[in-house]
Amino acid sequence: MLVNKSIDIPYQQLPFKGQFNIASLGMFRNELTDQPHRHDHFQIIWFTKGKGRHMVDFVWYDVDDNMIFLLRPGQVHQLDCEREGYFLYFTEQFYFTNKHDKETLYDFTTLFDNWHGYGPIRISDNATASLQGLIELMSREKNFAPNCSQGIVKHYLNAFLLLAEREKKRNATETMMPLTHDARVVQLRRLLEQHYHCEHQVAFYAAAFALTPKRLNEITKDTTGRTVTELLHDRIVLESKRNLAFSHKSVKEICYELGFEDPAYFSRFFKNNTGISPQDFRDMMFK
Repeated sequence: MLVNKSIDIPYQQLPFKGQFNIASLGMFRNELTDQPHRHDHFQIIWFTKGKGRHMVDFVWYDVDDNMIFLLRPGQVHQLDCEREGYFLYFTEQFYFTNKHDKETLYDFTTLFDNWHGYGPIRISDNATASLQGLIELMSREKNFAPNCSQGIVKHYLNAFLLLAEREKKRNATETMMPLTHDARVVQLRRLLEQHYHCEHQVAFYAAAFALTPKRLNEITKDTTGRTVTELLHDRIVLESKRNLAFSHKSVKEICYELGFEDPAYFSRFFKNNTGISPQDFRDMMFK
């Protein structure tokens, strides 16, 4: 069961300032820590030791030792576990301060994409020592006030993210789900995030790439295993669930906010994609 729906999904305020920080998982708790909440930045949670479960966007995952969860801005999550480890947060503005950064640093946003399905990254013994070393280097530089170098921190973070990506690819290989990459799909993800609530036609997104809808569908199918329509519907359904579970908004209000003109059509759309009506989903969350 989720928390009382008396307020919309809360954004947890962290006790740190700035666009980057790193801390021990055990040092920070408040009234939202173990309740569903979200953040307005990218977050990495590394459970060096863990036992219990972690909910990310309505799916519970078992927590185990040496496991990393990657969270995009706006993702709803809830911790229900014993834990030791670290959490890092940073903004896209911190990482890509200028055009030169975009040309020279790893585009971490691909690491946080979950086109192939969301899941934690299991860290191998070989990678653990390197990741731990980078955590210590980032912490040491961050605490080197007032002479902390943002550039040095970014390059340590860059190395951490690249190692995490390698571990993610290793996980995918072991589960027989090789990951592929296409820069156009990364850009599509950004467009979907900006326009999913008002643009529901594939033609709109295809026009942004000067492609036909058929060709864009072929690209996304090859890279993600899903069509543009399926990716768009997934995003709309997720936002629908967030609003149904964490707000006082009526089904009709949610319908209009997500670009549907007919509440009855929205209800059919939701049921076709989830197997349950919007109202039944809301009731299920608070039994």
